[in-house]
Amino acid sequence: MAETPYGIRWLSLPVRQAAIDEPGGHCPDTRPAARPTPAAERHGREDVQARLSHDFPDASAAATTAAAAEAFAFFSSARIRHYVPVLAFKRASRRLAHHLPEPEARGG
Repeated sequence: MAETPYGIRWLSLPVRQAAIDEPGGHCPDTRPAARPTPAAERHGREDVQARLSHDFPDASAAATTAAAAEAFAFFSSARIRHYVPVLAFKRASRRLAHHLPEPEARGG
C-alpha cells in the first residue's frame, strides 16, 4: 500500500503496459463498444418513466409519459445510445419541474 502525505492509503495495483499506451493514458478505454440492445433501450425507457412517476407524484401519468416521450424523441438521433436514458431523464425532469405549480400554490 502507498500512503499519501494526508494519511490516505492507496492500494497499488499493477497496470498493464498496454493500458498505459492506449489513448486515455493510464487506464484502459472503458467506452461502450457496441450499441445497447433493443431490450436494454426498452428497459431504459421504462426506468425513466418509473423514476419520473416517483419523483413527480403530483404530475399526471399523461404528463410524465409525454415528458419522457419528448425527451427520448429529442435524443433519437444520438450516436452514443448508452447515455440517452440519463439525458432523457434530466430533460424530462426539467420540463416537469418547470410546468408543475410551486408547492406554495398547491397549498403544501
